Amino acid sequence: MLVKKIEIVQIMPCIADAAKIRVIAKADGELGEVLPYLDKLIPTALHSERGGFITYKRGLSIITLHASGEIAMTQIRDNDEAMKILNEIKGKINDAWERRAEIDLSEVKERIQLSPLDLYTYLPKTNCGKCGEKTCMAFAIKVLNEGKKLSDCTVLTEDKYRGAWDTLVSLLESARYEV
Repeated sequence: MLVKKIEIVQIMPCIADAAKIRVIAKADGELGEVLPYLDKLIPTALHSERGGFITYKRGLSIITLHASGEIAMTQIRDNDEAMKILNEIKGKINDAWERRAEIDLSEVKERIQLSPLDLYTYLPKTNCGKCGEKTCMAFAIKVLNEGKKLSDCTVLTEDKYRGAWDTLVSLLESARYEV
């Protein structure tokens, strides 16, 4: 068993839905070695080897597991749902770790095709213009056409958008974009 316990360390309001919460949790060990295996077992997972995390969607929630053992979740209904999902995650981690000898890491996942809407979903949607574009959708189009870098959106560097940033990095890297 790789992970025995995952504890919630912080609960904050969800940015996308004020009626929900964001949760930061911590596993009792590092997860770096298991991330490539989880990437193969979770079909929707996006793995950033360089960033040291995987991210995936579970319903409306975005879940990000960091090599350090930190786990971030968005759009969570309440503490009970958070604990239920964290127990599922613990199960996925331990299952991947137990089955690691039978998981072929050499098989490359199919390249993801991205649309501007895929990026826009995770952008702040402030249309603030700080990136040099009039709208967040225009920014998403420029990123995909490689006329802008994700880092040009300074709003994304705010701590409250960390999960969105991680997801966008993973999406872009999975589609073979330079981030």
